[in-house]
Amino acid sequence: MSGLVSRRMMKNLLTKRSGGTRVITENVAVLKAIETVPKIASVESDNYYKEPVTIEYYIPKESRFAYQVKYLYVPLYDPEPRNDNARMVLEHFKNLNEPIDLMKVMDEYPQFLVRMLDYLSPQMGIIENLSRSIQDGLAGETDGFRKALYTCEVLRKFEPSIVSLEIVGDYTTYNINWLVRKLNSLKLEFSLEDPTVEFLMIRYRQQAERAGEVIPERFEILSQIFLEQAFPMSDDDYADLMNPD
Repeated sequence: MSGLVSRRMMKNLLTKRSGGTRVITENVAVLKAIETVPKIASVESDNYYKEPVTIEYYIPKESRFAYQVKYLYVPLYDPEPRNDNARMVLEHFKNLNEPIDLMKVMDEYPQFLVRMLDYLSPQMGIIENLSRSIQDGLAGETDGFRKALYTCEVLRKFEPSIVSLEIVGDYTTYNINWLVRKLNSLKLEFSLEDPTVEFLMIRYRQQAERAGEVIPERFEILSQIFLEQAFPMSDDDYADLMNPD
């Protein structure tokens, strides 16, 4: 399922609940009652990406709009290796408690060197920057982790690739999760691109569906508002969605 289809499905979810009106919810009490942060044990908090979402609602008696910021917590799920190569690489870096550094993969697994150089040559400059940022972070320059995270967002746009499918596995997703957790634990501020947030939301929904879990209403409402703000639909798009052929 493509991201666009998933996005539209998510946008349509609460619209259907409200009888087809293009709103998230008209119940101001429901919006105001949403906790600023969800009830999550502090020990688990690092395993979430936290996106601030601004809620706008109208106060008729005062003839004005009011705004509140709530935090959308998106749980992180690491990718599973799909072959022996990916399993070997993933376990190696898990044991090191490090992000997957493709430069180190080529250095420590020479059997992959030629193929990786061949397929990665167009992005080699970005991959070298990622490696430097990771090593800077591991050496104590914590801002290196933030730079590495943003570099992984760039590299994710080149995926899937032969290298990720046949050799190292989904290293960009693994690294994004690892770096989000690390930055959370260090209490450093950072923000992901909207498409990356959407990607993590889709992964959560897929995981919840596989596990037969019900997604909390709080997540449904805030994710709907986030998507409407991040990827606004035109009137024509909305009409097409509500009146499919």
